[in-house]
Order: sequence, then structure tokens, then C-alpha cells
Amino acid sequence: MRVALFFDGKNFYSGWREAAKGRRIDFTRLSDWLVERARGSHLWGAYYYTGIEDVSINQTEPQQKLVGFLDMLETQPGFFVHTFKRKVGCISCSDCGAENKYILEKEVDTTMVAHMLRLAAANAFDTMVLMSGDADYAPAIEGVRALGKQAYIASWGGTGVSKRIRSAAFDHIDMMQGLSVFERDITEDDFANEYADNEIVDLEISTVTGDLAMDAFLAELEQAQNKFSGGYVGLGYFLTRWRSAHLDSTPDTRRRVLDKLLAEGFVETYNAPDGALAIRVSGRAEAQA
Repeated sequence: MRVALFFDGKNFYSGWREAAKGRRIDFTRLSDWLVERARGSHLWGAYYYTGIEDVSINQTEPQQKLVGFLDMLETQPGFFVHTFKRKVGCISCSDCGAENKYILEKEVDTTMVAHMLRLAAANAFDTMVLMSGDADYAPAIEGVRALGKQAYIASWGGTGVSKRIRSAAFDHIDMMQGLSVFERDITEDDFANEYADNEIVDLEISTVTGDLAMDAFLAELEQAQNKFSGGYVGLGYFLTRWRSAHLDSTPDTRRRVLDKLLAEGFVETYNAPDGALAIRVSGRAEAQA
């Protein structure tokens, strides 16, 4: 039985903070535990969705920590991260005229629903577990079940679980019951910082194109492919969050280098199993290295 996990990052984090009091998690052990609780045999894929501030502006310290956490999460076996720019809305008080800002993350919800239904229709998994109790996901849960798949929901002690989605789901999994199994002592920040500094200094840059910026890009991309499970490197992730002392930190600059490499056939794009756009070093580049 193939199990797919879908994490609504905002709901998952708020429940973890409130019920689990921020106790640290080993996400590989968490995914194994969830697969077992859903009566599955193996993990097909774990998808984490969250909003994030625009990388082109100065990020706050919490956002920097979030980026570090997401970097760590993408190195875990079977995990794929989807990020979306947070949109800021504003409501003015009719009495005093004061403006109150709020964060919109609707793209997270709609993308999750689309992915759940598309993958279920493609027979990509047998069972899914949604880490959210938001009633807005109930129609998607019902749609997945109508396609012949089992659909569980999971939460931290029932925090934020609506009656509507609980009725739609096959069953509810309480992650608090498994916390002793997948809790760990090392913090996400420590792990992210260790990963960020890893293999940066001694990177060997081969002459492939004759352009230093392009050759450095190829060397870093090859390193990322070797680092991540299955060689999957998300295009957006590599342009915005891959840390390197050899690449310009500006996403637009990295994009211009990538466009040159694509035009000359040294890099190619492809669709990962979850539909996300990924990049890899082409056979031409490998032959000339």
C-alpha cells in the first residue's frame, strides 16, 4: 500500500507549537510512523506546502529560520517542498481608520487540493494522509475517496480539526501518540546550519563551457543532484535557496545563467513525479566534463 503525505505547513506548524510545545521532530521517522498508522507498506511521497516572504526583500529572522528548515526538509528521503509568496491584505477600520494587515495563503490551499486530486486520479498512491483539520479541505478528501483511495487526516491532539473534515476522512491520526517515536534532540536550526555549510569550500569546478559562472552552476547542480534523494532538484529551490559560495545569491542572476545553460543544452528541465519543474545536468555536459 503506497502512502502519500500532504502537509499544510501553516496548520501543521501551529498545531505542533500549541500541542507539542515545539518538541523537535525527525521527519523521516515521522513519515515512517504515519505510513504505519495508515496501514501502508511504504512512503510514495511527502509534500510540504507553505507560504514564504518574497526572497527579493530583506527577510525577518523567523523567515530566515523557515528557509533553513525548508532546506533541511528537502534533504529528507521522499520529501518535496512547495513554497508560495505570501500576499499581504489590508482592512481599514470604518470607525477609526486604522489599517490592519493580514497574510493570504490561498495559493497553498488550492495547489494542495489540485495535487491531491490529480495524483489520486493518476493512481499514484493508495492512501493519503493530510496534515490539516481545515474544513476547506473536506471536498478534496471526499473527491479522493470517490476516486477509490483512502484518505486520513492527522493532527496534533485534535487541534484545529473541524467536524466537517473529520466526517469526510476515513480516520483521524493523532500525531501526539507517536511523538515519543519521532522526537529528536537536535534542533532543525542546527541541522539546517550544518547542511548549509556542508561541501561549500572544496567544490571542484570543471571546465565544461569555458564560462566560469556557467561552469560553477553546473558543478553546484551536480552536487545538489548527488545530495538529494533520487537526484531531484527543484528549479525554484535551486534558484532561490541553494546556498553556495560559488554562485551569485540573487535569483535573477542565477536565472540568467540557467537560461544560457538551457539554450546551449548543458542543463535540461523535466517534471518530477509530483508535477513540479526540476532541473538536471544534461548528458552533453557530463560528456564534456
